[in-house]
Formats: sequence, C-alpha cells, structure tokens
Amino acid sequence: MSLKKIVYILALATLITGCANDKVDPKEVKDIEEVEDIRENETSDSRSVKKLDKTYYEYFDTVTTLLTYSDDEDEFKRISEVLEKELAKYHKLYNSYDEFEGVNNFKTINDKAGVEPVKVEPEIIELIDYSKEMYELTGGKINIALGRVLEVWHNYRDIATKDPDSVAIPSDKELEEAAKHKDIDAIEVDHENSTVFIKDPEVRIDIGAIGKGFATEKIAEVLKNEGFTSGLLSVGGDDVIIGLNPNNEEGKWKIAVQNPFLDQKDKPYAAVVDVSDTAFVTSGDYQRYFTVDGKNYHHIIDPETNYPSDKWKSVSVTTDSIALADTLSTYLFLIDQEEGQKILDENNALGYWIDTEGNEYKSEGWDEIEDKDFDLD
Repeated sequence: MSLKKIVYILALATLITGCANDKVDPKEVKDIEEVEDIRENETSDSRSVKKLDKTYYEYFDTVTTLLTYSDDEDEFKRISEVLEKELAKYHKLYNSYDEFEGVNNFKTINDKAGVEPVKVEPEIIELIDYSKEMYELTGGKINIALGRVLEVWHNYRDIATKDPDSVAIPSDKELEEAAKHKDIDAIEVDHENSTVFIKDPEVRIDIGAIGKGFATEKIAEVLKNEGFTSGLLSVGGDDVIIGLNPNNEEGKWKIAVQNPFLDQKDKPYAAVVDVSDTAFVTSGDYQRYFTVDGKNYHHIIDPETNYPSDKWKSVSVTTDSIALADTLSTYLFLIDQEEGQKILDENNALGYWIDTEGNEYKSEGWDEIEDKDFDLD
C-alpha cells in the first residue's frame, strides 16, 4: 500500500475514528490502492511544489500523517522530528492502558484510585480541566469518568474479536453496576500541588472521546510555533488543516468523508469538502464494533442508556479547534440533529450527519465548503 496515497485521502477520521484507547492494527486501514486519488481534480494549474509527507504507526495506536508542499526537505525533516517527539510525549501521558518508566499517566491515576493522589505533568491536569468543561457543555454526555462502562463494552468487544464463538453483549445488570461509578466529581485535581486523585476507588478515567483531539491541538500549536505554516496533520483521523494549500489556486485542501455504509463499495465517499486553516473530525459506527445475533454494537456509548447510540451512522464536525471538533463529533452522535445544530451554532461550527437510513443533514453553511463537482462514485 502506498503511503503517498494514504496522505492524499486526508480523511483518516473516516477510517480510524472514535475511542483513542482501542488498539488499531494499521492493516485495518482501508486499502487506499483501491481508492481513486482524491486530489485528481484539484484546480491548480501547476504541480511545481514538491509534496512531502511522513506517516507514523507507533503512537496513540493509530495512524498519524503529516503532509505539506515545500521544496525545503531539510526543514520538513526537522518539523517531522519535532512532531515525533510530541507524539511520543502525549502517547505516554494520555495512555490508560500502558505503563512507561518514569511516567505518571492516566493508567497510573486509575491504578491509584481510592488509594492516593498522583503527581502528574501539567498536560494531564490541562486535559482533565478541559474535560470537565466539556462535561458541562455537553450536559454530561461526554464524561471521562465513564471508564467502567466503557471498559465493560471494550472487554466484550475484545472477546468477540479473539473468540467469535463466545460473542455476547453485557447484561443490563453488569452495565448498571458499572454505571454506579461515573461521577466526574470523584476526580479531584489539586492545581497547587499538581496532583490528581480519584476518591471513588471504582471510578475509572477514559479519555477516548476527548484525549486524542486535545493532544492533536497541543501538538499542532507546537508545530506552528516551530514555523510550520502550511500543511495537514492527521492523528488517527483528527485532522488539523494549517494555512493555505500552495498547490491549489484557491488555497484549499480537500477532505473526504467516508461513506459509512461499507457495503456500498462503488461509492467510497459520502462527501468531499474544500477547507483551509480549520479542523475536521468524523465519528462513525462502522469501524469499531462487534456483531451479536445480526446486530452491530459499536464503541460510542450513550451514558444515559449505557448502550451504543443508534441515532446516526456518521457525524462530521469542522471548526477552528480540533479539540472541540473531536468532542462535538462524539457528542452530536448521541443527540438529535436539532439539538446538535444549536450546539454547533453556539460554538461557530458546522456539522454533517448521516442517519441509519442514509439520509443526510447539513448545517447551514456546509454547502459553501462542500465540493459539489467532485465525483463521489
């Protein structure tokens, strides 16, 4: 599989999206060799600027791609090294499953729940503070204290993957017991001493709906401060579009939204948009799921029901902040379109919904960024 074709897609959000803590095998990424080059109908008259790109598989258990157009390969190499250093840093800090020598991360905090406060780096406290803000913004729908419930579903999905003959879904009783321990106020932050303590020993933090987007925003800011002024950073599908595209006369970058109905192989994309200097995230039910008695159970869990939400197949959000776009794409997946649109309007964002019947719903203003001339078939 050509890495050059991977970066042309520029929409890994449609390929690897959602819970950042699920293990992702790069082989699960759709074979881009079978996909028509998404940029084939760019409007640029010239391809004089060299395309430079680098892809990483080692961080956040997903695929990260950096792309730009430049003739300065040495500078791109320097920026790539800065990026890898930041990816490694946040991969260790924002990790709920793995331990690293000399690093206190979210696994450390969870392991010490009900035992003692954990001294942490400022980046962890910043994420928890932001997560509590998003909890308020979303009326509790995005809750990093939902880890026990998410852990139950993760375990059943893992069993289904490893032993299909044992496939099952959790019982209501099991989910209700786990849901007794989801109070976000149990997560106490001592800003003065830079510690985090979970006072309920049964509460577990899960940052899957929010951590990767927040980390991507922090990383993108570092790249900008290092002089990266034009390009795309895609971390497991959380796409930050930085500056203008020098290879397009309008300065736009093309982002594809994958068709969530994977059986429609003759139509790989649901939409293509032309954007610059923004962020773009898609959440969907079609990548991480398992099937029981003919029904799919995906990874986006509604805390009100403790079950996967069945409102949508796919929700895309574009706004200036990748952290906010990541949060909102998951939140909108759990609520009605009318309610979601109100939240988007309040946060200067645009949304694109596809329901389980294939019907599309778009924010006012979405048509202005959608590439109507692109052949989606």
